[in-house]
Amino acid sequence: MDSKLKKFMEDFSKLYAMGDLSVAESGTALWMEAAPKNIPKGCESCIELGGIFDSAFAYPHSNPGEWSAAYLFRFPKMARMVALWAHSRSFYSASDILPAALWDERKMLEVSGAEFIGLKDQRPIVIHPESRQFLKGRDRKARASEYVFLGTGAEEEFQIPVGPVHAGIIEPGHFRFHVVGEKINKLEVRLSYLHKGIERLAENREPESLLTLIEQVSGDESVANSVSYAQAVENAIGIKVPARAESLRLILLEMERVYNHLADVGGMSMDIGYYASSSQFTALREDMMRLNERVAGNRFLRNLVSIGGLSRDIPGEKLTELKAGLKPFLKTLLAVEKLTMSSSTFLDRVFTTGRVFPQTAKELSLVGPAARACGISCDARKHFPYGAYKSSPVNEALAADGDVLARFMVKLAEMKESVRLIGSVAGKIEKGPISARTGKGKTKNPGMGIGICESPRGSSTTVVQLGKNGSVARLLIRTASFRNWRAVEKAVKSNIVADFPLINKSFNLSYSGADL
Repeated sequence: MDSKLKKFMEDFSKLYAMGDLSVAESGTALWMEAAPKNIPKGCESCIELGGIFDSAFAYPHSNPGEWSAAYLFRFPKMARMVALWAHSRSFYSASDILPAALWDERKMLEVSGAEFIGLKDQRPIVIHPESRQFLKGRDRKARASEYVFLGTGAEEEFQIPVGPVHAGIIEPGHFRFHVVGEKINKLEVRLSYLHKGIERLAENREPESLLTLIEQVSGDESVANSVSYAQAVENAIGIKVPARAESLRLILLEMERVYNHLADVGGMSMDIGYYASSSQFTALREDMMRLNERVAGNRFLRNLVSIGGLSRDIPGEKLTELKAGLKPFLKTLLAVEKLTMSSSTFLDRVFTTGRVFPQTAKELSLVGPAARACGISCDARKHFPYGAYKSSPVNEALAADGDVLARFMVKLAEMKESVRLIGSVAGKIEKGPISARTGKGKTKNPGMGIGICESPRGSSTTVVQLGKNGSVARLLIRTASFRNWRAVEKAVKSNIVADFPLINKSFNLSYSGADL
């Protein structure tokens, strides 16, 4: 245990003062086991020491009938993750202390069947009346069938249901608006109509064999989710990824960020009817997707990340082509940015629309551009530098107003930074192997590994527990979309219904990324 961790443990023990902790290091994280009744106090102590709530998971414990509940916190000053956990048949809700943990605890309640004492909202997250395969008990079936949308109780308030089936090819999600006239008093989001059961499907499979599945968590974040998962496995086993592979991972991650953000800024322009810029952003995205295919062999950059590095190399001439292709791309991007920002029509629609206040963003532990648009520094590439980001520092893009315009500007700035990073790393990339030997079979010290990667929507966290035979005993995933969907509920408040598509597009969260 290094000096920073020792100092943290000393400070934590003084605040916690319960005397029941069992502490162990596993991979790059610190795991602290506490009594179930003391988890809320432990969470409070983590927050007081500068911890940022990341996620919470429930998974079967080795004791029959018991479950483990783990609350993960990011500590930027230590560049470490800390997990506070307990095992029991019943737990005490921490969502009063951690408002961001509400959805996590609702999901934990469902997947485990354990009791969460004090959890005020016990409506299902995963289960729907139509999901017969998940309805194994009367209680679960009753709760799924009796899902009640809760309005504000304002006089003359009525409901507008939207979805779960939508026009176009987007996946299902239900939005329940509580409105008076056109003004939105409250929005409730309900997801998981296509719950995939990825975490359960992963059990007892070889880590390498799961990468194709991980890429489908959210199709347009296949690199980021794969890197997060690979990091978790690599940390659990103790694999050191070769320098060339780390540099190529960075390039792929930034290429993914660019084509995603282009879809977002183009979508925002389209949703206000400003086609002069939206058409050009769309054309730029297609150019980027074609460049992806020429350089990496796949428009969505799939089938490249592997445990220990990459599955195949990207030769030098392809990297040269990438750098050459990004020069005219950046020139056009700057021109379209100037065109868009000079439009009073555009600015009138995005300024102050869909605002999330900094305090709300902190309470919900928002990640990614949604948080940075509120002035919150949270980029995992900066605070938890991994791979080539350790030697290639990121200039984090921040805004202050938390509105659609702020999210638009943050994403524009991040694209320009991605181009800079790609050019910098591609110009000095080392020769050498692209993968470390991972081997198969039994592992001497099977443990828990945590991976964190900054996807275009924000940090993605993956926890992997390996069994003695080297297979995956447990897989736990928290995407940026799952963390940020509640921000959409807050952003639309006091706006008009007609602005919802624009506000929603400014976040552009993934349904699939929440329907694990």
